[in-house]
This record gives sequence, C-alpha cells and structure tokens, in this order.
Amino acid sequence: MNDLLNSLAYMVEPMPMLYCIIGVVAGVVVGAIPGLGGGMLMALVLPATFAMDNLLAQVLLIGIYVGGVTGGLSSAVLIGVPGTPAAVMTAIDGNAMARKGFAARALSIGIMASLFGGIVSWLVLAGLSAPLARLASQLQSFDYFVFIALGLILIAFAGQGSVLKSLISGVLGISLALVGFDSISATNRFTFGVPTLSNGFDLLAVLIGAFAVRQMLVDSSDERPVVQQTSARLSEIFHELGRPFRHLGNLIRSSLIGTIIGLMPGIGANIGAIVAYSAAKGLSKNREEFGHGSEEALVASESGNNATVGGALVPMIALGIPGSGQDVLLMAALILHQIQPGPLLVSEHPEVFYGIISTYLVANIVTLFVMVLSVRYLRSVLSVPKYLLVPLVLMMCTVGVISTNNRVEDTAIMFAFGVLGLFMSWFRFPLAPFVIGFILAPLAEERLRTAAGTARGNWLELLMTPVPLAAIAILIVIGLTSLIGRKHFRTEMGTQPKKT
Repeated sequence: MNDLLNSLAYMVEPMPMLYCIIGVVAGVVVGAIPGLGGGMLMALVLPATFAMDNLLAQVLLIGIYVGGVTGGLSSAVLIGVPGTPAAVMTAIDGNAMARKGFAARALSIGIMASLFGGIVSWLVLAGLSAPLARLASQLQSFDYFVFIALGLILIAFAGQGSVLKSLISGVLGISLALVGFDSISATNRFTFGVPTLSNGFDLLAVLIGAFAVRQMLVDSSDERPVVQQTSARLSEIFHELGRPFRHLGNLIRSSLIGTIIGLMPGIGANIGAIVAYSAAKGLSKNREEFGHGSEEALVASESGNNATVGGALVPMIALGIPGSGQDVLLMAALILHQIQPGPLLVSEHPEVFYGIISTYLVANIVTLFVMVLSVRYLRSVLSVPKYLLVPLVLMMCTVGVISTNNRVEDTAIMFAFGVLGLFMSWFRFPLAPFVIGFILAPLAEERLRTAAGTARGNWLELLMTPVPLAAIAILIVIGLTSLIGRKHFRTEMGTQPKKT
C-alpha cells in the first residue's frame, strides 16, 4: 500500500504530470481521427522513449493508450465514424443521439462512462496485480511456459474472426521471432545466408512497421477529409456530465464485463464494448431503443471499452503476457530499458510496477478534463485530409527507427513488416496474435529450454503438475464454448449451411 501511495504522490509532481497530459492530449487527438488510433502513435513515439527515464516513458505511453481509446468517442458521436475500433458500438447510438440534437448529452455520457469504466478496472488492477505477480514468481519454468502458451492460444479462441487465421497469425509472429543468432547453440537460425538477418528482426522496427506503417499504407489511398456533421457547446457538455449515473447498474455491470474481457490476452477494447453492449441490450427494458440513440447503449459501450485497458494491464505487469497490441508496445518500452515485465517486476522494480498502476488512474482523470475541453477543437482536426498526414508519419517512422540503433537496414525491416501487415489486413488476418507471438516467443523458448534441462526426458512428470493440467482444462472449456458459440451465431444469422 505504501508503494502505491508513494507512486500516486510521484504522479502529481510537475514532470510526470506534464508527460501524462502530453500523452493524453496526443492520444485523444489521434484517437479522434478515423483510421489512426493510439496504437499507431505509441509505435511512432517508441524510439523517443529510449532516451527517457523508464517510468516517464510508461507515463507517456499509458497516457496515449488511455487517451486514444477515449478519443474515438468524439468522431463516433459527431460524425458517425468511429475514430478507433473500440468506438464502433458508440458510433451507432452516439451519432443517432447527435442527429436528434443531443450531441452534448451523448458526449457527456461517453466521457463520464469512460472515466467510470477506467476507475473500476483500476481497482482490479491495483488489487490483483501484486498478489498475482507474487504467485507467479513461485512457478517453475515449465509452468511459466504453459502460461505463455495458454495466452497465445486464448487469443485465437477468444478473438474475432477465424480461429485458424488467428492461430496462423500467432505462429507467423513466433516463427519470425526465432530468426537470428541462437546464443545457446551458437548458430544462426533461418537466416538463409543473409548476414543482416543474423541480428534477427529488431523489435522496434517490427512494431513500428506493423502498427504505424501498416496503417499509413491502408490509409494512403483515402484523400478525403472527414466531413463535419454536428457539434456541441462546452456549457451543454458540463450540464450533462451527471447523466450517466442514472444508469448506475449498467455502468457497474459493463465496467466489470470490460475488465474481465481485458484480462483475457489479445481480445481488445472493441470486444469489451460489443459484449457490454450486448449484455445491456439483453437486460434492458427498452431494448427497442438500441441502435436509435439509446443512453443505455452508449453507457455500456464506453464503460466497457475503457475498462478493458486496465484489465489488460494486469497480465502485462504481473505475468509478462501482453493483454493487447498496445500492451506489447508498453512491454517493448520496458525491454528497451533492460527491464523484463513479469512476476519479478514488483520485487526488482517496484517503482515501475506501482508507477504503471498509478499512471493508469491519473491518465483516466486527466482524460476527463482533456475530452471536455477539447471537443470543440477536435472538429477542425477531423477535417484534415489523410494525404497530408501519411508522408509526415512515414518520415517520422523512418527517422525514429534509424536513430535508435543507427542501422539503415532497420528501415527495410520496418517497411517490410508494414507491407506484411497490409497483406494481413487485406486477407483479414488479425494483427494482435502476430505481434504478441513475436514478443513472447523468445521468453517462451527460454522457459521451455530451461524446463527441458530439468525434465531430463521425463515430460510426463512436468505435464502432470497442477498448472499444466489446469491449462489443459481451460483450453478444453474455451475451445468447446467457442465452437458452440460460433455455431449458435451462424444459426441465428441464417448462415448455417443447408444439408443436402
């Protein structure tokens, strides 16, 4: 408790607060621009964190993370186009309210619901992370490997779209992470005689390529500015800020749903919003209003998607397993400073462990003020054509990658992974399993090799311990539930194949 209080006191000092405000403002602005998002900006500023204090780097990135998720609310309500995937459900009812003349009310509900969801998930983050980390520190190498493998497989079963495509994406990330010099066997692996590949694929170049360059390539053909459709006055937004608490039960339920979804690796804020929205609709007495400007729907969507952020931070700092694509970037910033996220973080670097927890709370509060004060100005940001943004962002990506390691070849790696991400986007292969697989593969390999040395060929003895048995049981339950759920969904949508 003292460590947490000390870290909260640190966060109100001028320098950490300044970094937090800068991160939140940048995240809100970029999150409001359809197609960009906080993940892209986090990848873009990642090289700059190399020269920063490790905790201040986390403060900046978490500010962008939180601001980016909430920032998508503005464009979703004002123009009906979600700034981020997390705001997809918000756009349905939020813009419907705006078209009816209640834009200020919709924005106020979304802003306060986002704050409430963030605070609920922070309580879980603050209460669960340290005990979970201490428990995980007692695990054996093979147990830890099983946790990592379970997290990778859960991404495939619990995520959107095809399970097979999610698995292929994850395996591709794992495979590419194995390229380069193997220090244990003292040999090059999968380099095919190319000297440059002996260093492997630089983590920073891969992440910037997969997030920022890929998004710029996707958006490069869109030259149209976003058309403004409606607006809201600041006084009206202030007047409506208490309105979400008329739906207190929905707020609490949706926040808890989002937090639980966030705890499951690789699912993301958009799934949290969808599940919370669906639950609210199923339990509502006014379900016919959903999709036509329902306050309940907006409360559920915004509290659900923001709560996933705090939930996703729990496995990242306690187990070293990123809960989302943005958490991969937070882990990368720590790794750049020679700090390994996971069970030992709380004992070896308590200032970073509790600093991340404190930053998340402060970032949510700062986001409230930034959102309220910036809504009137975000309308002009939304009118900027993307063809002006794309060259500037690509130039910043190139400079950032080269300046980190002073290797021009990292630029080629960055653009190669940007093109790979573009192809994955075209063929609907999810990006989250790929990047999470890439960053977890070296750690999983290290744990597996350590376990192999202690097993001495007796793998059955390792598999019969409590953690692997529990993981197998979880996989069976998740797999069956996923298959049944997908079959039920196809039946409801009328896509069940007919028998011949």
